[in-house]
Amino acid sequence: MRRLKRAHQKHVREQAKRRKKFRQRTIAAGTAAIITLGTGIGLNKALAHTPDDHELPVAQDADSDLLANKEELAIGYRVFEPDQNRNEIPDGVELAKRCAAAIDALPMGWHPNETYKLRLLTGISEHCDICQELISTSSWIIVNPKLGLVYPDSNDLLLDPVHLQDLMIHYMEHGSLSCAGDHSTGRVNLPKLMRVLELRYPYDPNEHQLPLDYVADPNEGKLAQDANDFDGDLLADTEELTAGFDLHDPDQDNDLTPDGIELAKQCAEAFNELPDVNEAEPNEPYKGFAEQLGLEMCDICGEVVNMGDAWVTNPRLGLTVDFPILALHYMQHGSFSYAGNVHTGRANVAQLVKALEMPRRCGHLGTIYLPDDSNKDCKIDFVDFASFADKWLQSTEPNDDGSIEY
Repeated sequence: MRRLKRAHQKHVREQAKRRKKFRQRTIAAGTAAIITLGTGIGLNKALAHTPDDHELPVAQDADSDLLANKEELAIGYRVFEPDQNRNEIPDGVELAKRCAAAIDALPMGWHPNETYKLRLLTGISEHCDICQELISTSSWIIVNPKLGLVYPDSNDLLLDPVHLQDLMIHYMEHGSLSCAGDHSTGRVNLPKLMRVLELRYPYDPNEHQLPLDYVADPNEGKLAQDANDFDGDLLADTEELTAGFDLHDPDQDNDLTPDGIELAKQCAEAFNELPDVNEAEPNEPYKGFAEQLGLEMCDICGEVVNMGDAWVTNPRLGLTVDFPILALHYMQHGSFSYAGNVHTGRANVAQLVKALEMPRRCGHLGTIYLPDDSNKDCKIDFVDFASFADKWLQSTEPNDDGSIEY
């Protein structure tokens, strides 16, 4: 067993050395390519993300994002999209770091109504195969009382003897879902861990993102006509139908952020970029404020804002939409619903989207891309051709959309 362990450690170290040499050759080749061909999509991402030797590869990873094809299918990711939210970080690296951060933030010890973690001490240490840091062999148990789930549970350990060791957390902090050390070697059961942690999308949720039924009095006309949300994206069915969005798809642009959260933030951004009435060109939408002598406090974070209203006017459409300044605060946090000590309600989503003429820029929800615009920058150029050349052998089926199961 010791001989096999030493052989495995040697193999891991040799893999790390080969990856390092390969990256050096790739960057050198990419630099030469810039001189002759211009910046390519793959090189941009390589420069944006600094690889770490801890990022251990995984078998059957079609898009090289450090997520196995089966893992991507299990969590609803796309097998041939290595960076679904387009932040220039491979999906596997990002998910590993988010899981590590979520575990770090959990409270220690038993809690009846929230997810918590427990520590299993061993008093023994081991070395990381990559950086040689000395790390405890102690491990963790994650308990989610609400869902009745535990990671890892006894069934997991019968199938895979890998606990959630300190070494695994160490690798996850470095962007890897696999680990290798003197004693601990294995891979996280990512779908199970994400379920126990209740992680789904790679966005930062916060308590401002109120549910549709948070507003108790729909008679004021500020709540959607119904609080039904078929796809669970924080946009009511009536709002999606009126504004022209797909009520069956919670993530229309496939960036792994629910449509309601994304649209609220984009509307706030578009509003803030509008000129004031005195600075607007003829027929151009503009914004305004009707402040009052008073303040109100956000129910969630306690921030104080003026108790007056904001409004946007679109002269071309003859349309003006107003909402409390507090609503703008909530939209910046990803919610069309708002609650304070003066105003509680929901912005008129359909009218606001219409007045702002959303989408106002490339990438906003509802942007229509041409078929050959592979990098979705609203133009077809050499970068799109390079992306096509890079992926053209991934499938030989003429009608295949890339969603292949393995």
